[in-house]
Amino acid sequence: MNIDISDSLRHFFWGYSEARRLPLYRALVEELVNIHQQTTLVDNDDKLNALKHQLKGICRYLSLALDEQINMMTTLGQLHCLADNIHGQVTAIEDEL
Repeated sequence: MNIDISDSLRHFFWGYSEARRLPLYRALVEELVNIHQQTTLVDNDDKLNALKHQLKGICRYLSLALDEQINMMTTLGQLHCLADNIHGQVTAIEDEL
């Protein structure tokens, strides 16, 4: 699932002062890396749903309308792909912050 969220990410970060952008950016990257690492530990639906909930919370905080896409995920691979996609787009805008 490749969704272009780069403009939404820019809008989110530019809504904060320059002093707040980098700490928010670092926290976001850390959370996305954490989700990525936890995907290796998923061995049941409860853990998958917990990670989906965590990713959904991040997306809501960023004002990304991805609830339905996340809700429709049924496999770890789908979650992994979306988390990687978001992480890649976040890291791509680092120089702009």
